[in-house]
Amino acid sequence: MNLLGRYLVGLYLRSFALCLVGAIGLLLVVEFFSRIGDFAAYNSNPSLVAAYFALKTPKWLVEVYPAASLLAVLLGVGSLVRSNEILAMQGSGISMIRIGSPLLATSIALSLMAMAWNEIVVPPSQGRARAIKDIDIKSMDARGMLDATSLWIQVPDGFLNIDYFDATRNKLEGITLHGVDERFRLSRLVEIPDASWKADHWMYDGGTVREFSADGSFTYTPLGDRRIELGGTPAEFRKKAPRSDEFSIRQLAQRIRTLRAKGLDPAGFETDLQFKFALPLSGIITILIGLPLALRGSSRSGSAQHIGTGMGVCFLYWLMQALTVSAGHAGTLPPAVAAWAANAVFLIVGGLLALRG
Repeated sequence: MNLLGRYLVGLYLRSFALCLVGAIGLLLVVEFFSRIGDFAAYNSNPSLVAAYFALKTPKWLVEVYPAASLLAVLLGVGSLVRSNEILAMQGSGISMIRIGSPLLATSIALSLMAMAWNEIVVPPSQGRARAIKDIDIKSMDARGMLDATSLWIQVPDGFLNIDYFDATRNKLEGITLHGVDERFRLSRLVEIPDASWKADHWMYDGGTVREFSADGSFTYTPLGDRRIELGGTPAEFRKKAPRSDEFSIRQLAQRIRTLRAKGLDPAGFETDLQFKFALPLSGIITILIGLPLALRGSSRSGSAQHIGTGMGVCFLYWLMQALTVSAGHAGTLPPAVAAWAANAVFLIVGGLLALRG
């Protein structure tokens, strides 16, 4: 990298670091004051609260990365515009492509690092943060145990295994209750294909019960009553249900394969899998938008104006992202379209800005 490239990259990285720290600091303050009343009600240990916020930070770093990248370009390149250094570069025959190339290359490297961070660091930290909040701080019963394919819950009669909870339709799929006796031996096995929430209880259609005796024999009978107690309401199952940010790409892919094999719709998890790639790579898009916006400024454009422009663009991006990802979870948009739509639209916008510049 030549001297000019090192100068531009250094300026960008300094601005990026400041923007990233500022964004995380703002998120910490907002999250702290939104949670402090809830945590105080449980007389929580300050060290546990500090650990919770520390473990939430890895995910926030990925979420604010696109905004920090955009603001870094607007502030860094904007400062060169205000000092007329860009004008001097153009007068020396340096093209906009040559100015933007080292920034784009740096953004690609940072995006790949963000993707690796989102895959390696974020899932375990999110899972631990959730455990601290629900179990250590709120002292909630730690009966929900998650893996990449199902939900296990301890109930008074034994252990309940649920293959999939559809939060959109308040429906449980693949329900198996393992009843145990006082010696912790399997005494009863209840299998129900699915159950739906009706008013204030779960209703099922079809199911079987196997009662095991001490000699190993069992009786096999169909379930008669269509109303069943499953140890929780839909709201409680939402809290226990697996969350995609606690899974790696491999685990999400495994869950999708499992749901497909059972004939269930994995659209929500497919959207989340695509989004694990789309979000980190959005930092590249912000360079393509931020650079022409910064170059279109004048020597009188201040930092506040660039920050305002950056926040406005970020708000529109996050709004579109939230709408399309929600549509993907609901199944109204294909997963790939839902996850990548915001990136595609803003890539086109960045291209048009570059062409007009």
